[in-house]
Amino acid sequence: MDSRTPVIERTVQRLVADWSSLPEERRPWATWVLLWGPLETHEALEVPHPTVPLLGAWFLTDSGYVRRDVWSYLRFRAIQYSPITRYPLANPVAVLEIAPYRDSRALYAAGHFGPLHAYGMRTELDANGQLTEHRFWVS
Repeated sequence: MDSRTPVIERTVQRLVADWSSLPEERRPWATWVLLWGPLETHEALEVPHPTVPLLGAWFLTDSGYVRRDVWSYLRFRAIQYSPITRYPLANPVAVLEIAPYRDSRALYAAGHFGPLHAYGMRTELDANGQLTEHRFWVS
């Protein structure tokens, strides 16, 4: 088991809980759950075409998780950032993403629930094994 596995699992649980707890009229019907490769800074994922490798992609609905080919998500992202789309990631499908910081046990995590409801944060486990978070941005 990778030393980051506990913080990855807890962070995914946190992001999924946020998605699940949205009121039905505001909750996207499904969400992508993504695991990216190591980052230097969180800005590396805040571009239309990240150079960070996508290591895993899952599609989550009320029925559960389905592992998907990473190219399925990359196609979805390309469509969202196309010139004909007004708002990146403004879709009835949410995007939850995590990526470890290079040379750190901390993660970057972001939840994109719509054009006016998203956030990005740094998460890590404290000495007591509790998940801590520091938000970088909120929309």
